[in-house]
Order: sequence, then structure tokens, then C-alpha cells
Amino acid sequence: MQIIKAKDLTWVEIKNPKDKDLKWLKEKFNLHPLVLKELLPPLDYPKIENFGDYLFIVLFYPFFDKKTSQTIPFELDIIVSKNYIITSHYMDIVPLKAIFDKCNLYEDIRKEYTDEGPAELLYRIINGILLASFPKLSHIKQNIDNIEKQIFQKEYKETISQTSLIKRDIIGFQRIIEPQKLVLTNLIKEVQPLFNKKFIPYFHNLISLYNQVESILTTRHKTLDALESTNQSLLTTKTNEIIKLLTIFSVIVFPLTLLAAIFGMNTTYLPFVGKSGDFWIIFAIMAVGTIGMLSFFKFKKWL
Repeated sequence: MQIIKAKDLTWVEIKNPKDKDLKWLKEKFNLHPLVLKELLPPLDYPKIENFGDYLFIVLFYPFFDKKTSQTIPFELDIIVSKNYIITSHYMDIVPLKAIFDKCNLYEDIRKEYTDEGPAELLYRIINGILLASFPKLSHIKQNIDNIEKQIFQKEYKETISQTSLIKRDIIGFQRIIEPQKLVLTNLIKEVQPLFNKKFIPYFHNLISLYNQVESILTTRHKTLDALESTNQSLLTTKTNEIIKLLTIFSVIVFPLTLLAAIFGMNTTYLPFVGKSGDFWIIFAIMAVGTIGMLSFFKFKKWL
């Protein structure tokens, strides 16, 4: 637990909350038992609840795991009142830590971030989390651009697994981001009784920022779907061409094999066998048949 005290504001920052932390919060801030109960076990969904003189907010920070190449949620619990803000989480949340460290180390930044009270600090925290999505979106774009290059370099098979990984990353990102829109929308309604109305445009700005992240993410998903469809189409076309050539080869070879088998029979009479130049006669028949079939395929535009 770390605490920053500023003018008319106390910020309590807790990582990996324990029972003793909840006991201290209950004694210090008289929090509702339902809030304390939900602080300790991780939740699976975002939410916002109004407890009269404070709000309980659960948000999720999208974290990209390089080992698994997917985006996973990091929970952030926020309790905000007129004179304090409590943040609780289990994993390091980079934008939150950056804001806390600035406020802790630099007095001028602490005054700038807290001089208007908890509402301003709440806005900066949520704004920082949303802004942190843009580098991740740029990383997804780079991966999609690489997929596009590989497709048109005819590296069809190599792109299949990579496309699946990027799609899993995007789906994980969407699963984290999309449910939070309702929380941000309700936040505008809930902050009005607690804080000055001049902050309402700031929280509307959070909605606009969220919509921008969601729009870019949707565009990335559609682009990847289109590239995946293109890759599958090109791969199917290439496969069909190979099957076509093998089929034509089989059709040409089969009559020749049949003719060779017939003349290989150990029978009393075989035409041309035993005559002068019998090998070249049979070879000529095969050659004429082959040329005839190739001409027919060419006429039908199968070749």
C-alpha cells in the first residue's frame, strides 16, 4: 500500500490487496461490506456502482502478453469520493503506475493532477488507460501489414498461423474493451451528484476516446478478415491449379499405360509385334495419342 496526500485529496494505491488492507480501508473510509468483498477476489466483468458518497468502479487494462501473443485483462478497482480515491489491482498497470510515480516524485505534477480534486485524477487515470491502447493498436497494424506483404509474396501457408495469432489478439482486445463502454457511459451520470459539473465534458471526452479505440480495433479486425479471405482464395487457387495439372497428367498417362499393358500381354497374337520396326510403330501410336489429347485440352482451354 502506498499513499499520496495532496490538498483536499488522499490517494491510496494498493497492489495485491490482502485481508489486512481491507480491514484498514474499512476502518479508515467506512466502505460498504459489498465493496470490500469485491476488492479481494478478481472479477470477470467491468462495473460501476453508486454507494451514495462514493463510486465503486471496475475497469480492465488490456495487456499484451508477448509469450502467448495475446491480449489479457488486468483488473483495476477504483473507489472515488469527494476527498479520496482508492485504486486496487493485482498486476502492474503501466499508465496507472506512471501517474502515481509522477504525483509521488514531483510536487508540481501532483498539484497539477490533484488541484481540482478526485474527479480530475479519476479522469487522468481512465484517460491514461485508454491512451495506452493506441501503441497496441499500432502493433496490431504492423502485424497486419506484415501479413499483407507475405500474402502477396505468395507465402500462403506461413501466413495462416500468424493470422490466427493476430486474430486471437484482436478478439481478446475486443473482449476487454467493448464491455467497458457501458461503464464509461454510466460514469457521466454518476459523477454529476458528486463532483462539479465542469468535469462532465472531460468524461464525455473519455467516451469519444473510447469510440476512437473501438473504431480502430474494428477496422483492424475487418482488414485482417479481408486479408485472411484473400489468402485462402489464393491458396485455394494454387491448390486447384496443382490438382488440375495432376489430373491432366493422369488422363494423358492412363491410355498410354493401358496401351503398354496390352502390348505387354503374353498372348498368341498381338498387332505389330514381330514386324520390322514394331517398337517405333507402337511408340508412334502413343505419341500421336498424347499429342491428340494435348491438342484437345488446348482447344478446350484447359491448358
